[in-house]
Amino acid sequence: MPIRDLEAMVRGARRQLGRPPEPIGSLQGDGSARFELFHAANSICSQKVRVVLAQHDMPYLSNAMHIGAGETYLPEYVRLRMAACDLAGLPLVSAHSGSTAVGTGGCDPAVVPTLVDWQTGQVIIDSKRICIYLDQAAPGAARLRPDGLAQAVDEELDVVDGLPNYQMLVGNAPGTGRQASSPNAGTGVAFAMSKVERCDRYLAECVHDADLQRAYRAKRAKELDAAERLFAPASMQAAYGRAEAACERLERRLATSLAAWLFGDRPSMADLFWGIELLRMQNLGADAFWRGGARPRVAEFVRRCEAEAAIRSAVLDWPGALY
Repeated sequence: MPIRDLEAMVRGARRQLGRPPEPIGSLQGDGSARFELFHAANSICSQKVRVVLAQHDMPYLSNAMHIGAGETYLPEYVRLRMAACDLAGLPLVSAHSGSTAVGTGGCDPAVVPTLVDWQTGQVIIDSKRICIYLDQAAPGAARLRPDGLAQAVDEELDVVDGLPNYQMLVGNAPGTGRQASSPNAGTGVAFAMSKVERCDRYLAECVHDADLQRAYRAKRAKELDAAERLFAPASMQAAYGRAEAACERLERRLATSLAAWLFGDRPSMADLFWGIELLRMQNLGADAFWRGGARPRVAEFVRRCEAEAAIRSAVLDWPGALY
């Protein structure tokens, strides 16, 4: 993408947010940074990116967005996302998988995170893609996804990426002892329909803009599908079943590791992704999956993750990150 076009889109997104980006870490002498991040405190995908940035001590410009206020739907931000989706050759969303994975759901033009690399003039979307991109910019010895372990790490990333965290966040948890503590619990249909209504408003406002029409129609279809399918009791039962099966898989995987983490004595990207997801489950009251001796290795893994400096700074101590 021509750098002037990128600069114009980023300026437009900043202008609609109505606040300048906040520097995180030690910026260059002129106040610039290689990376600029559009993200949200309580977005689990944003948390993954912030953890990788923190782990590598990479400074960046932070554009914090408020999901509840609908800031990820602002037209100039959506235009930036659409450019990234199109440049990556990713199809737009049309249905909701229950997870946040681009590979199963398509490219969503109205979510976070979005990373701008001012050094290369690239815009990258999807948390897994962003984290891998950032990791490749780090020195080889410090990488969280070393070449020799890339395939094994990616297998774990794919499992985590496919977890039904959206359903668990706003749906009714099935069964005693699994009641979600999020203030949004049980509001799934209303929550999804509020997004449909927001898309309708922007479709009416941007009627002559073909790119934005394409974006908001795709997002509307996704959220309408979520409202119609994802939050029925059977769907929620299946979602929690998938999450518990993933925890059981992790318990078995940890049993085969002779080190403190999945692939050695220091955390990999897989460990960080798993840690963030498990801490979200714990925050929502879904720690019955491992509480009380049910899965002791997972319980110990969660305790180790809570002590990790990058997870603490990017999630546990980040204002507004927890529900």
